[in-house]
Amino acid sequence: MSSTEKSLIGSVFERKTSTAQSLPSPRFAKTPGSGFPAVQHRSKSAFARAKEEEKSSSNARHTTVPLVNLASPAKQPRSRDLEVDSHTADDAMRQQISDENERRVANMTEEEREQERCEVLEQLGSGAADLLERVRAARSRNTTKAPARSEGILVPNEQAPEASREIPIVSSLPGFTTGRNLSRVKSLEDFGKRAPPILVKSSTRPSSPNKASRQLRFAALTPGDVYVYESAPVSPKRKAIALPPPPDVPDPSIVSLGTFKENGLPRKRPLSPASPKGDDRPAQKITDDRSEPEEGTPEYIRRRYFPNMPADNPSMSWMKPSSFISEPVLLRFDLTGAPIPADISAALPSHLGLHHHADGDHAGYTLDDIFLLSRSTVPAQRTMMLNILVGIARRLGMQARDPNYADRIEELQGKEEELRKRILAAGLSAMNEKGGVGVRAIEVVRECIVDWDAVFDAEHAELDLAPAIMSVLQVPDFLTQATEIFTQESLPPESLAQLLSIVFRLSQESNTIADSILKTPRLLPALIQTFLLTPIPPPSDTPLPNPVALRCLTVLASSSRTNAMALCEPADALLRFITMLPPTSPFPESLAAHLLIETLRLYATLASYGLYSHIATSAASYFASLFTYIVSSKSKPLKVAWAGLVEAWIVCATDPHHTTPPHDILWSQVTSWGWGAEVLQLRQGITEEEGEVWAAIWSASSAWLEGTRVNGIRGGEGERVETLNTIQDGFSKGVEHNVVTASLEALRAELAQIHDTPLPERYQRLQRIGMHGRVLSSVVRLWLACMPVTNTDASPLGAPPFNLPFTELSSFCASVVSHSLWSLVTGVERAACKHLATFLAYFHRLSRHIPGTSPDLWVAQGVAILERQLPGEEEHAFQILGAILGILTPQFLGAMAHPSIWEKGGWSVIKPFLDYTIRPNREVYIAPSDVTPESIMRCTTLRLPSSSSLSSVPDEHRPTGLPLPHLWLTSPIDHLLRSGSSPVFKALPSSWDASEVDVVRASLLFIKATQEIVVRYSLNQFALKRSEMVFACMKVFMLEHGQQQEYPSPATGDEEEVFRDLIVSKLLSDLLAPFTLSAASASSPSSKLPDIDLEQASLPFLGSGTPFYQFYTDFLALYDAISFSHSTFASLLLPPLALTYPIDYRRILWADFAHVLRTVRTPVDQVIAGDLRDFLYPIEKGEMIGKYAGALLQGSVDGFLRLVAVHHVACNIWPDLRSEEVGAEQEDAAKMLLKMVVEKGDGRVVREVLRYRQVREETVVYPPACFETSGEWIADRAEFSRQALGSELHERLEGVFYG
Repeated sequence: MSSTEKSLIGSVFERKTSTAQSLPSPRFAKTPGSGFPAVQHRSKSAFARAKEEEKSSSNARHTTVPLVNLASPAKQPRSRDLEVDSHTADDAMRQQISDENERRVANMTEEEREQERCEVLEQLGSGAADLLERVRAARSRNTTKAPARSEGILVPNEQAPEASREIPIVSSLPGFTTGRNLSRVKSLEDFGKRAPPILVKSSTRPSSPNKASRQLRFAALTPGDVYVYESAPVSPKRKAIALPPPPDVPDPSIVSLGTFKENGLPRKRPLSPASPKGDDRPAQKITDDRSEPEEGTPEYIRRRYFPNMPADNPSMSWMKPSSFISEPVLLRFDLTGAPIPADISAALPSHLGLHHHADGDHAGYTLDDIFLLSRSTVPAQRTMMLNILVGIARRLGMQARDPNYADRIEELQGKEEELRKRILAAGLSAMNEKGGVGVRAIEVVRECIVDWDAVFDAEHAELDLAPAIMSVLQVPDFLTQATEIFTQESLPPESLAQLLSIVFRLSQESNTIADSILKTPRLLPALIQTFLLTPIPPPSDTPLPNPVALRCLTVLASSSRTNAMALCEPADALLRFITMLPPTSPFPESLAAHLLIETLRLYATLASYGLYSHIATSAASYFASLFTYIVSSKSKPLKVAWAGLVEAWIVCATDPHHTTPPHDILWSQVTSWGWGAEVLQLRQGITEEEGEVWAAIWSASSAWLEGTRVNGIRGGEGERVETLNTIQDGFSKGVEHNVVTASLEALRAELAQIHDTPLPERYQRLQRIGMHGRVLSSVVRLWLACMPVTNTDASPLGAPPFNLPFTELSSFCASVVSHSLWSLVTGVERAACKHLATFLAYFHRLSRHIPGTSPDLWVAQGVAILERQLPGEEEHAFQILGAILGILTPQFLGAMAHPSIWEKGGWSVIKPFLDYTIRPNREVYIAPSDVTPESIMRCTTLRLPSSSSLSSVPDEHRPTGLPLPHLWLTSPIDHLLRSGSSPVFKALPSSWDASEVDVVRASLLFIKATQEIVVRYSLNQFALKRSEMVFACMKVFMLEHGQQQEYPSPATGDEEEVFRDLIVSKLLSDLLAPFTLSAASASSPSSKLPDIDLEQASLPFLGSGTPFYQFYTDFLALYDAISFSHSTFASLLLPPLALTYPIDYRRILWADFAHVLRTVRTPVDQVIAGDLRDFLYPIEKGEMIGKYAGALLQGSVDGFLRLVAVHHVACNIWPDLRSEEVGAEQEDAAKMLLKMVVEKGDGRVVREVLRYRQVREETVVYPPACFETSGEWIADRAEFSRQALGSELHERLEGVFYG
């Protein structure tokens, strides 16, 4: 700031306290004795009178600003005489001390002076010269400022000559440098010409001021003295800062207070920086250090208010700004839960409410701040934090379920589930609170449970999407808490509806949680009373019924038969939504229609268990009126719901003994109501785009015709004719034909795009696939129901009941049964595909009647379709299995089946084991897609189990069930191996009498027959792979011995092991033959099947707790003990020796069981492998070379094992067999290995090692051709052997090389 500029505020000072008694105001000085003030005439204005009073009083306003010494200590006012005397005494004492110091210095020697000078420098530092100069300047300044006395008159400093106020430049002391920049002195010269800062303590202020002497003085300013900086205020309540503008010419004496970094506004008149040069730099540094700190900074506050406190005092730490530079910038959120970028967080103003936390330097709240404040005792603060958690949970949920979500929070990537648990816990802890806290808490819980996961239709499957979240939720406690909230009704209706959606989502999670909801006291009555049994007519201030409550009841009923029975009693109250049709309902028509649809679905769900069907009789008149309304309605969901309910009630009436209670509805009643004809009336006005309605109509008509087949006259012949007369034309050239064709085309398109569908959209596509699959399954079911009774299981019909695109249906089944869709879907997605599996089962029954379907093709279709059946379709699976076994008769199999197998019972020996594989748990009965009389009596749940209970890798403690595993054909052998713990053996009928040999014979024959048929029709993915077949045969050899055989082996006489049975041995050889090297060379279809390793193939049987290596060790030990060189047994030892397996398998055979090598003489072409290269490359090194060489030198290997040993030994010797260069050490090892073979091996070994030749990039050459080739490589090997063996041995080998 230049000397000509002035501050906006001149000074703030207090007058000296007057000892005289204060006089009254002049305004009342002339008050008459009456005590009343004098009369004020209005001839003068108030302003004029005030000016006169001010002139007459002693408090006239000063026109000049008095000078105030900068930062000088306050002193008590003294008389000027005493002040002069004090200065005189001080000068005398100072002069005396100076004289004494000069005498001491004069008496010192030069060494003593130098020593004292060094001590001073050591104590005061390198700036001692400047310090002494400042001290002397201060003394001179005090002297010049002393009042001058002229002829006994005291002259004030203001009147002293100008030169007397200058600070003299003292000469430097001996030994000290004075080359410093004295800009500080220049700045102090004109200090008196500028107004001091407004917060500098005044030296004229008395120690004990009174209020009367305090005045605020302003300096006279001009418009050019004020400059307003363009800076955003920290708060709207704070005005803009007014500061003098910087000078146009740079002034080095002006010290910068820094740059305001919080806003990016540039200064209008920036200073051009001039870097100091030469000796000016140190002086400039000193000036900066002593400059006044910036107003408002902690150092300024300390100097102004706590001058005696050191800067590092711990009690002053509260003033210091928080240190955020060294610490990472944390993610912060605004009040809506949106993340705030770090650069914006540091610049936002405080009036937004984002600084109410510990770290006030950044706007927004960190996660720790939010979780801490969400437990605040201040309701408003807690509500706001819970609202932030709602926004965060919403974003994290979208981020977790949508990989392409645009507003992803990258800092929280991969932490969604962890934060979900913490947010849920924060919401649960506040649910019991009243007011806004409880409302926001319920919203938090809803975001974490309802809106987090993708939306699924879970009426027919358990979701099981968040088991970890359920553990955090503590479901029983939460349900009790929710019951209290529903009962008290202290929250607004919107919050109660959100809490209902939470309970609904919990009912979808699992059957166990659904049971907990029904078992929670008072919860079910509270739900029904709060959301369904609302007053009629509804008052204006009462919420309307909520259809979500009906959906929740439907899901609860679907979870188990027990829950459905518990819902039968309150179901009577729901009849109100049926008796009051939507046009006459007191509720809005759309809401009334929705309530009606959900009520019909609930009644259909109860009827699927054979429950509550008596309502059809009790409310027959209401349902008749309802049908009239439905026929005239255009609501597709309403027609679908009505047709589904009618179908369930017709099935209940088909066999009244299966309802609960029995005879709850009778077939005579169904006939009298004319439901069969009513269902067909729904066809009126339905277009081909309404495929779901057509599917519901066809299913209900199928149930009607199936019921007439049991209860109608002549097997329902009249009803079938009537139905065919109604629908035949439509399937020939009408709407029905177009509906079927459109569904076929839509299914092809949807299946073709399923792989490219993002995960969030996949379920919607699967739902469309399921809808079209229901169309096809219902129309095929109707076709089968229209067949004559005498031809249901016979050969092709002369004429079909009505026309269908049989060729298109057959080709579509062939493609869908092999589609990869079945490996993609898991858990709740399977429920969407369940109708597709049902369609395949119905088509298998239909295809038998299509001309051109041969028996073996029907078997191949059955094997493939059987593996595609899903839980709940067990009845279809049993029917398909029975059809397959019925085709595989002795006449069909011919010479493949030995007559003794049929003499022992044929397929009845293994049928109990296959049935158990399809339905392992008799206590759990999942309802099929289409209700049957059997299912309404036996089903325990309508929902598919979750994916966690349908693991793709079963173990010995978990039965399989549908969908069938790939190795389901070998399940009888599995039960034999675990006969002691097998539940099948404990439940076998008394008529079952078979030995292990009988079970193995039938099992191997069944595997062989189905394997050949499936491969014949190119359904390769349903055939056993090479490793699966190998492991299945291994299990046969692991069966217990000691069995009495009907056909003893000529070699051993009385049989003791199952594998020695001639029929079993023949079947084992036949099963393994297509997977040998000879079959691969002959391009056998089985040899081209994709394969997996044995460790994966054994996993379904062994489980994750038993490694295949342990099984192989036991298998090898058993071979050593009982094999007697059995050829098939020996061939099963070889597959794990492939180089794709760990070295442990080769080490245990070639080292630990080296003594059995001579018994394994499997020819090369009989090895079970797809390619011989698997055993030859990459070339073995290390310890196994010694094992191979030892076996060759001992002559204990032959056949395939000899080829493997010769190959790896030769490849470690000859350079032309190695694909990479080796070092000198490996070269020496090769020469030593060659020398050992030549010196210790017999002629055959030497010749084979020296003449063995293979080219890795070409076809593998089998023995003996691999020892008889010739070429330039022979000369190279001869030269190598000469270098390794010397000339003498080399000459002996020339005959081998060139012979």
